[in-house]
Parts: sequence; structure tokens; C-alpha cells
Amino acid sequence: MIKYMQHHTIDRAKYDHCVMMDKRGLVYGFSWYLDTVAESWDALVLNDYDAVWPLPVRSKFGFKYFFRPYAVQQLGIFSKIELTEGSKLDFVKLLQKHSSYADVYLNEEQLVGLKSFKHIKSDLNTNFTLNLNRSYREVYQGYKSNTKRNIKKADGNKLTIFEHDGPDVLINLFRAGKGANLNLDEEFYRVMKKAMFQCLHKGVGKLWTVYGPHNQVCAGAFFVETEKRSTLLFTGQTEIGRNMQAMFYLINEYIILRSGKPMTLDFEGSNLKSLARFYEGFGPSHLYYQRLKYNGLPLPLKWLKK
Repeated sequence: MIKYMQHHTIDRAKYDHCVMMDKRGLVYGFSWYLDTVAESWDALVLNDYDAVWPLPVRSKFGFKYFFRPYAVQQLGIFSKIELTEGSKLDFVKLLQKHSSYADVYLNEEQLVGLKSFKHIKSDLNTNFTLNLNRSYREVYQGYKSNTKRNIKKADGNKLTIFEHDGPDVLINLFRAGKGANLNLDEEFYRVMKKAMFQCLHKGVGKLWTVYGPHNQVCAGAFFVETEKRSTLLFTGQTEIGRNMQAMFYLINEYIILRSGKPMTLDFEGSNLKSLARFYEGFGPSHLYYQRLKYNGLPLPLKWLKK
């Protein structure tokens, strides 16, 4: 039986154990992470925490809605057991029952058929993951020729890795680079900074920055490492870093260090062609995760949320 449980009624120990046992090893579902990035969250719970679906929740104009917070790529159902298609559909039915509006993302390869549902739309997003449980030589053989060329170029630029900068340095790199063209609100930066600090506090965050020959920081990346997965949560680089191939250098150095360990490097893949091309250069697998969008609002609010 699946129950809708409000935040204060959730048994956190059982809930987190279920998230930990899920085969994907995603960090986004842990209670401490959700507490960091979401104002409030509830959950759908199967039996005695055999499976859970965390649902960040807000209210507006008296209507409750589920959403994806910043610093989260996918949530969906975390499970200790193999779920049937019928069980997944039951989860979606209960989600629909308990919200007026939802815009949520399922876990990768957790696709749900929605022909029997009204007012729910769906599309697919791309993720890229790289199996690191091999020698670096084996991983490197899967790199595309252009990526290998850019790594060689970077090796000639006298770049160095530094592991002790704080999240503010990385956020400033992002603002000066890609962030300058994205018009992101300050809430995005606040949540991302908070998530990085919390991951560092929990001992699962790794922040690497790249310095050029004149001791100038030019690129950086933040990784979140769980037992099964390392997630590339956030990156930033300057134009100088881009010209020196600093991000190719950083990712390759990280792969050298982590190769041979039983974990997956999750690039948090992108639907943007340029970013997808960069990730694809390291030879990852393509995975897909599903977006579900439900609009059960009354008119005229339904039109406003289209």
C-alpha cells in the first residue's frame, strides 16, 4: 500500500535507508539533501519504506504543487525492491490525487506509460554516466579523438589543480562565464551555494579548481560522492579557462584519480547540444529520465500555468 506522508511524519532512518539501498546511488533523495535545497517536502511511501518518492512541495493561491528544486536533476521513486509497472502507475495516481499541479522528474530509466492519465504530459531528458570501475587506460580508450586532443593541449598550458577553494570561488567563475547569459535568479545561486556547503560539511563534496600559469583561477567543478556514484553537480570557467581547455584537464584528472573504483561518474547530462557534446567526448553511456507535468488547476489558473 502506498501512503502520502507529510514531512513531519516521515521516519527519516527508514526513509534514508531506502534511498541508500536504491541501485542508482543518487544523492538528491537523501533527507539531509532535500532539507538543504527545498523549503518543504513530503513523500509517497510504499509499505514499510520499501520504496519512496520524495516530493518537494509549495503552495500558491491555496493550491499545493510539486516541483523540482534547484541543485536537483531527478528524484522519482527510490526503491529497495524491483517495482512493477503497476506499482509505478499507482505512485503517479497518488501524486495526481494529492496535488493541483506538478512538474517533476523521475529517476533515469524509470519510464512510466501514461496513456490512462488525463492532464499529464511527459518528455525525456538526457543524462550521461561513465563507468569508472575500470583502469584509466580502458576509460581513456573510450574518449573521442577531439577530447584526447584537447587534453594534450591542456597539458601544455601549465595548469594545476587546487582542492581547497570554497563554493564562492566556483559560483563567481560560473557568473563570469556561462551564468552571464542565462539570467538566473539569485535563488539559484543561494540554493547551489547552500547545497555545496552542506555536501562539504557531510564529507561527500569535492571542490576542484584549476589555476593557470599566472596563478589565476580559470575553471572549477563540484562533485558529490556517494557510495555508488559521483555527481558533477556544478561547474564554472572563464573565457581564459575555455581557451586553455581547463575543463577537459579537470575532468580527466578526476577520472585518473577515481578510475578503478566501483562507482559511476554522473555528468548531470544536458539537453544543450554544446554541453552534451563535451560530455560525450569522455565516452559515457546515454541514459534517459522522464519529466512528468500534471495540470489539474481550475480555470483560469490552468491557462496561466501552461
